[in-house]
Amino acid sequence: MKEYIEDLSIESRRGEIGRKLALVREDMQKEQLDAVYISKSEHFAWITAGGCNIVTRYSEGGICAILVTKDSQYFLCNNIETKRMHVEEQLDLLGFEERSCYWYEDKTMEFIHDLIGNGTLAADIPLPGAKDANPLLLEREKTLCDEEIARYLKMGKIFSEVIETVIAGVKPGETEIEICGKLSSAMWKAGLEGVLFLVAADHRIYDYRHAIPTDNKLKNFLMISCNARYKGLITKITRMAYFGELPEGLKAQYAKTAHIENVLADASKPGVDDLEMLELSKKLYAEAGCPEMWKVHHQGGPQSYTNGFYLTTEHSHGIIREGMVYGYNPSITGTKTEDAFVVTEDGPIFVTYPVLFPAIEEEINGRVYRRPGILEVK
Repeated sequence: MKEYIEDLSIESRRGEIGRKLALVREDMQKEQLDAVYISKSEHFAWITAGGCNIVTRYSEGGICAILVTKDSQYFLCNNIETKRMHVEEQLDLLGFEERSCYWYEDKTMEFIHDLIGNGTLAADIPLPGAKDANPLLLEREKTLCDEEIARYLKMGKIFSEVIETVIAGVKPGETEIEICGKLSSAMWKAGLEGVLFLVAADHRIYDYRHAIPTDNKLKNFLMISCNARYKGLITKITRMAYFGELPEGLKAQYAKTAHIENVLADASKPGVDDLEMLELSKKLYAEAGCPEMWKVHHQGGPQSYTNGFYLTTEHSHGIIREGMVYGYNPSITGTKTEDAFVVTEDGPIFVTYPVLFPAIEEEINGRVYRRPGILEVK
């Protein structure tokens, strides 16, 4: 299996950015564009090889934009942000030229006109006369380069350790909100940003597929589903724990759920239409004795700088490619499994995986899948 090692050096990032700029300019030529304006946080992170233009968390909007022209690239922002863009984001060292103004001025279109005149513009946010750049950028972001895969795997290792360590330290009587706070704190300390927190204890695991944390106190059964962001990339994870003696029926049902995810991961090969994965999930739920369960919750799909490009349905699906990251989340009421993986010609590489949790191993088509079980805390 190929080895991926994170490299955050300026030299490495410049190389990655250079290749991405070439892709953007290739699209510009096809679409007869003179410039592309990139402002949303997910697209900014992609084009800058992991940069961050977020101030208000959990929003798409960024405080600095990248403008790619036919022969140059710039960063546009106001004076509040300029210093950090130089010192911490190092945009100048990464090959972007500054265009800035005072915070009370709105010179975005003036800057653009100065650089491309009355040329054709595409932007990922509404700008006067601009075409929509989102489809072009999203398509490019689906397939990751080696450097991005390395960052993904670095995040996954940290994320797996953090969430499993936090859950192992939880005590019955703690509220879902308290548990969520502990996890969020641990993630920030580890350099990860939480962008989704679902925490359910006992009956709420059965009542809701998306259980936001409440003051409900944990008695025996806990499920946490969480999405983390690192250098712009986002991944997901679900872990379950039982405080007391784990019922055999619950253990068996969880194994069925994990089996569904394993088979889906094994079948996710380059060149396959991911609609086939949805049809396969229906078959697997039927084999598990719950043929209607696929209707109760979506089955996931591809991801990268977004929580998900789409949820796979008959109306939204695409061809699986090498270098894409998929996250399935099969659930049978009461149990759920969820760990994203990178698609490769040699098989899936899981981004997150069991570290402290007990592991369930299953062999499928000659490949051993090592997945987390339910942590039993007595």
